[in-house]
Amino acid sequence: MNIQQLRYVVAIANSGTFREAAAKLFVSQPSLSVAVKDLEEELGFQIFTRTTTGAVLTSQGMVFYEKSLEVVKSFDSFEKQYTKPDAANSQFSVASQHYDFLPPLMTTFSEQYPEYKDLRIFESTTAQILDEVAQGHSEIGIIYLNNQNRKGIQQRMDKLGLESVELISFQTHIYLRQDHPLAKKESLTMEDLAGLETVRFTQEKDEYLYYSENLVDTSESSLLYNVTDRATLNGILERTDAYATGSGFLDSRSVNGITVIPLEDNLDNHMVYVRRNSSNLSACALKFINVMFNYFETYKP
Repeated sequence: MNIQQLRYVVAIANSGTFREAAAKLFVSQPSLSVAVKDLEEELGFQIFTRTTTGAVLTSQGMVFYEKSLEVVKSFDSFEKQYTKPDAANSQFSVASQHYDFLPPLMTTFSEQYPEYKDLRIFESTTAQILDEVAQGHSEIGIIYLNNQNRKGIQQRMDKLGLESVELISFQTHIYLRQDHPLAKKESLTMEDLAGLETVRFTQEKDEYLYYSENLVDTSESSLLYNVTDRATLNGILERTDAYATGSGFLDSRSVNGITVIPLEDNLDNHMVYVRRNSSNLSACALKFINVMFNYFETYKP
């Protein structure tokens, strides 16, 4: 048994499939399968039940996973503290949902703190963001919480040893092309949006209810465009009568041809950053968070 095998178990349990875990760990799926099979033979019990749709923890496997997660988190914290501390601080990485404020936020940070030469933005699904931070690949993750998703995401964060810190509350905004039939309205309701096409970011299908980046119910949409890229989302909005949802934090250089209009709802949205509760944030991360607070105050809708 070794720490790498424990990492494999944690990644597979968090991902739900050997394939996704292998992709996240940058290893081949056969190598991952062999390593876990060897571990199961050493332990004398099966950690996962393999199915046609993925991998499910057995009852013994669940106990082993929880203990493995504790060991991996402790080892990562220990390794980060004592192994090549200068190298560990050479890159600052942020994981985030797809937000239009990320490019100006990161460039503002680089202008204010030019001493940091290696910056990384990892835009992905909500589940992968939480995994990124839990595994230490990104120091913080930026997501939103509201009364629809808070319970499910909080359970996931508790499982991964994460905590969230509020940045700012915000109202849901609807993103439309500037000459859209609804573009002149000062505010919108869900009745205004009924029957329109919707563009939303793709998430893990089986966990979509909690992890969606779409802030509203899309069951009344006439057509759903599921995308993975922010530029593609904006391109569809510019060419159709479709709408998307977002935070409304937008400066004039972020999106061309798109207007944002507040939506009347009671979702109680909060922008938060996620961090590991077992480690302290670096000086770079603390400076970045301060830049975020200032940015939100400047460009608050």
